[in-house]
Amino acid sequence: MKRLAILGVLIAFAFASCGKKKEAKKDPWDDYAPKVQEMFDKAIANNDTAALKALTDSLYAFYKTHSDSVSKQGRKRALYFACNWSFAAFDWDRVLKYCGEFVTRYPGSAKAEEAYRFIGFALLQQKRWDDVIKVMSAFIKDYPESSNLGYAYKYLGLALSHKGKYSEAKKSLKKAKTMLEVLGAYDEIQDIDEMLKKLGG
Repeated sequence: MKRLAILGVLIAFAFASCGKKKEAKKDPWDDYAPKVQEMFDKAIANNDTAALKALTDSLYAFYKTHSDSVSKQGRKRALYFACNWSFAAFDWDRVLKYCGEFVTRYPGSAKAEEAYRFIGFALLQQKRWDDVIKVMSAFIKDYPESSNLGYAYKYLGLALSHKGKYSEAKKSLKKAKTMLEVLGAYDEIQDIDEMLKKLGG
């Protein structure tokens, strides 16, 4: 009887233990995200580029100081916003740093395709033609179904034209035009048409 009583207590304890839910650790991103959004909205409303740059640094610091076990999705979002908002601040060095790290760390993310577009544009602004050609060619090869391919071909075409490779540039710009028409990116298409006129195409 004693054995049965002890067994009963052990079974009851086992069920009680199983029934207890582990308290989920709170993701620090949940508290941080609303503050970040508020700061972003304020910076944009005030056209405060310095505040926006500082915010991107803060987001990057969040990404660097939290581990995946503590804030996996939060880290990813923080790094993406650091990338995206650097682009909004026209800060090409930060774009290359933060977007570059995003595509390296999260190459399978749908956001990586947009990050590559930001990188291509930033490299163009810095007149790094060889890097534009290298990065956009790799992007086109690695993401053949991306909705951002039109931008990639445009940036590639512009870089090729600056390198004096006019035939290749025209081919790339024409591909870009076709793809961007599908997206309705008419400002981009107008730029391409002007460039093709200069190239005699």
